[in-house]
Amino acid sequence: MNSFLRIVKYIGGIALAFVLMSILPAKVDQWLNLQDSPFEPIITLGVIILCLAIVIVTFGQKNVFAFSFKSFRDTFIIGGTMTAVTAYYFITNMYKAVKEFGKPQMEGFAIALFLINLFISAGIREELLTRGLLFTFFRKAFGKSKASYIVAMSLSSVLFGLLHLSNLDNAVNPIPIYAQIIYAIGIGFFLAALYARTKNLWGNIILHFLFDLSLMVYPYIYANRSDMDVLIGEWLGSHIIIKSILISVVSILLGLFLIRDSKFKPIMEAEEE
Repeated sequence: MNSFLRIVKYIGGIALAFVLMSILPAKVDQWLNLQDSPFEPIITLGVIILCLAIVIVTFGQKNVFAFSFKSFRDTFIIGGTMTAVTAYYFITNMYKAVKEFGKPQMEGFAIALFLINLFISAGIREELLTRGLLFTFFRKAFGKSKASYIVAMSLSSVLFGLLHLSNLDNAVNPIPIYAQIIYAIGIGFFLAALYARTKNLWGNIILHFLFDLSLMVYPYIYANRSDMDVLIGEWLGSHIIIKSILISVVSILLGLFLIRDSKFKPIMEAEEE
């Protein structure tokens, strides 16, 4: 397949996925009459995930769903920086939560729905969309080179950051959400590099879910709050945009380190197998 047809094929696949995701969830919601159901967000996410899976498999990229225990374990070792940050926030936020509240202010059923929704949304949907579909298809479209990897990582991470524009809907102050978009771009770049190294999206899914949970366990589950803009502002404090840029830059540098020349050759060799 020549370069032009390859680009058309995979960019077309991305476009098809977005068309399906924009149409089918609303149709299913209407068919099943899910309005006001507590399970509506989860079912909608399930339809989106199904759309992504169908496109990925149809375009011959079923290896996105490959799993091995070794590469799953390697996700947490190679991505040790994010693993350590996740552990730090989970431990400190749990300590703070138990000290201040003793027990969660959110009800048990609501906690279960929150955890399921977070796992499906932040874990499965975001990883399947940005790393499974976007990164994979951009990389396939632009050919086999380190430059194509970096371009694919960059484009998919920018789109990952822009996904968080939806948080503006309920925000009183948009500045923290803009900060979230900025640092999410960097974190997305790191996660794309991590996936490039391990070729195990399931590890990414779990690490992404645990990272988000480590930040949300105190304000959401224990304090029972959902004011995302205020919470991000409290987390980053003053000079919020500057701090978000620093987080993004450091994350990008770490991502580039993960695919440094000495590690990129094994990446390409694994892809040839």
